[in-house]
Amino acid sequence: MDMEARSVAPDRSKQLQNKVKEYRADLASLKEQLLKARSSASEFDSARAELGLGNDYASSSQAQRDRMLSATAKLEQSNDRLQQGKKLLAETEDLGTGILSNLQTQRETIIRSRDTLHGADDNITKARKILSNMGRRMLQNKLIMFGIMGFLLGGIILIVWFKLK
Repeated sequence: MDMEARSVAPDRSKQLQNKVKEYRADLASLKEQLLKARSSASEFDSARAELGLGNDYASSSQAQRDRMLSATAKLEQSNDRLQQGKKLLAETEDLGTGILSNLQTQRETIIRSRDTLHGADDNITKARKILSNMGRRMLQNKLIMFGIMGFLLGGIILIVWFKLK
C-alpha cells in the first residue's frame, strides 16, 4: 500500500501516505491494547481469585471482553485493508511491468525504423548525386556530338564547295 501511495501523482501521494501512516499507527495501538487486555485479564483473574469477587467482576470482565472483541475486529479490518492494499499493489506492479516491457519493445522498433530511414536517406542522397553527374555528362556528350556534327557538316560543305568550284 505504501509503494502504491508513492507511485501515484504527488498531490494524491501525500494523502495516501498519511492514510497508510494512520493505519499503521492504529494497528500498533490496537496490538498494544490487545496485549494490555490479555495481561490485565490474567491479573484480574488472579486478583478475583484472591478477593473472592463474584458477579461484579463478571460485569467488568464482560466490558473488557467487549472492548477486546471490538479491538480485535478493528485489527482484523485493518489487516483486511492491508491485504487488499497488498493485492492492489501486486496488480499495479504487474501492470507496470507489462507496460514497461511494451514500451521497451516500442522503443526498439522506433530505433530500428529510425536507423532504416537514415540508411534510406543516405541512399537517396547518393542517388541524387549520381543522377546530377549523369545529367552533366549527358549535356557534355550532347555538346561534343553537336561539335562533331558541326565539324563534319563544315567539312562536307568545304568538300562540296571545293568540288563545285
